[in-house]
Amino acid sequence: MASWALKKNYRSATTLHQFYTGGSFAIASDGSFIVCARDDAIKIVDSSNAAIRSAVEDDSQIVTTLALSPDDILLFSSSHSRQIRVWKLSSLTCIRPWRGHEGPVMGMACDASGGELATVGADRKVLVWDVDEAYCTHYFKDAS
Repeated sequence: MASWALKKNYRSATTLHQFYTGGSFAIASDGSFIVCARDDAIKIVDSSNAAIRSAVEDDSQIVTTLALSPDDILLFSSSHSRQIRVWKLSSLTCIRPWRGHEGPVMGMACDASGGELATVGADRKVLVWDVDEAYCTHYFKDAS
């Protein structure tokens, strides 16, 4: 019977930190980074090595949904506070906040042009927003 000599000490080559615990996420159009919600923060993670590039503190509420503009310049987020925020990714600054739902926003998607954002809330409404002016262009109630 052959005897095996097992190595007892190992040197760590790379350490990956936990950045995702479930919930909303969005992947950049070129796949270079991932944006994910983690509690009341938004983490921007490098896809190649899973390193956290940066973090955005949304507000003191749990982030419920995220979306990226098609050109990956803007990030849209919302939390239990019902606030919809538009973030400029290059500076990580909130450039436009607004509210429109009577309950938490549970999902969102940006159209191909990046000019409109659709949101769906726990209030069973789907609202379509003009991103530049932050006004509702279409309203669908009792969506299920």
